[in-house]
Amino acid sequence: MRSNYSFFAVLKTWVVSDCGMDILLYLQHTNHKSSNMKTKLLSYLSFFFITVAFSQQMPIVYLDYVTVLNKDVEKHIEAEKNIFSKMHKEQIDMGNKIGWDMWQISNNGYGEPTTTFMYVHIQPESTISQSPSKIFTEYELDGHQAAYASRIVKTGNLMMSIKGTYGTNPGEKPYKFVVANYMAVDIYKQYEYEQMELKAGSNYSQNGRAAWGFGKILSRFGSDHEVNYITYDFYESMDAILSTRNNTIKSSKAQMEVWKSYDDLRELKDSNIMTLIASER
Repeated sequence: MRSNYSFFAVLKTWVVSDCGMDILLYLQHTNHKSSNMKTKLLSYLSFFFITVAFSQQMPIVYLDYVTVLNKDVEKHIEAEKNIFSKMHKEQIDMGNKIGWDMWQISNNGYGEPTTTFMYVHIQPESTISQSPSKIFTEYELDGHQAAYASRIVKTGNLMMSIKGTYGTNPGEKPYKFVVANYMAVDIYKQYEYEQMELKAGSNYSQNGRAAWGFGKILSRFGSDHEVNYITYDFYESMDAILSTRNNTIKSSKAQMEVWKSYDDLRELKDSNIMTLIASER
């Protein structure tokens, strides 16, 4: 059973450090005459909690887009499942990463002899740390990386903060299918847009979605980069996605006004249907 989870609250579970717990215990045993000391310690403790909260309030996700020739797709997937997924799982167990997912984009352009994959790296903080592997030797890693590089046609990447989610938890493996929608939002309307998405996203289950989320792109900025937000519609099956797209409904006047108000805040630039290939938590 998946529980609803607000990603914009915090990514990690609240943990009181040994230092913070020591201060709490000290305060419990301080007599009433030491009010000045209590006040100072409470100030330090408040600062400690605010610092921790700030460091946790903006989870970072790195998205890697990797394109390979169609003839290499099977070999590429096999290597990811048998080798690289184990490497990411090892880093997760070491505490260097929260999660890793590999998605295959299903709706490539017509006539393209390539397939593109999207990799999701969920990090506990903005810096990526990696500990030496205990399951692969350096020689083995070099060989795997060389074989990986030989299959790549082109790559791209994005850094994104998670603004909100419903029906999904970063500590759990995602649903099998997702639709990623790339949005362009005017810089002067971003706050209004985010509030709209958070409100509308809570109704994710009304149109067959299993979960929903959206994030803000942090690594691209300027007039040459129109897309600055991505929304994610998770589904339990491909049939659910196709059924949602196939349904043509007659909207009421009130519904039309709501949808048009959404369009005033955002412009859909692209949409990718993706299938989950591998995932580690």
